[in-house]
Amino acid sequence: MFMQKNGLVDDLPSLEEELPQCRTCLLGKQARFPFKGGVSRICQKLELVHTDVCGPMSEPSLNGSRYFITFTDDLTRMSWIYFLRAKTEVADAFMKFKALVENQSGKKIKALKSDNESEYTANKFKLICEQAGIVQQFTAPYSPQQNGVSERKNRSIMEMARCMMQEKNLPKRF
Repeated sequence: MFMQKNGLVDDLPSLEEELPQCRTCLLGKQARFPFKGGVSRICQKLELVHTDVCGPMSEPSLNGSRYFITFTDDLTRMSWIYFLRAKTEVADAFMKFKALVENQSGKKIKALKSDNESEYTANKFKLICEQAGIVQQFTAPYSPQQNGVSERKNRSIMEMARCMMQEKNLPKRF
């Protein structure tokens, strides 16, 4: 519109019609104000990985999963998702993720940022991190904004899933 109004482009067709808003996308999104945090100084892959568990879902998936866990590299923002039947599977999912990314990248996970939930503070999970030399970074209680990378990833995944299901009129069981 700016270029058209100021005559910056020759033979640009006039578009007076407003484009319709996608009702499905509007219904699938909800927002919360971001947390004003520090600037990331990460300069290598896997130097910091953000993680969070999302769930329980009201309906289990076709394979019985009620949760999913995301792992997001701070530098590249590449993400991995693992589906879980229970929160007790978090340590096993982390071990699979750790083996995969360290083997594929040739680098080691240095720090893991998560909320202060019991699945990350359990002895089994702490022992895995200690043995691998991974520093655990925890957010303050009741402040999901401090783990914004993971929270936004979970929100995006849930919005995409809701929008796709609503667009195709699928029942909640899917």
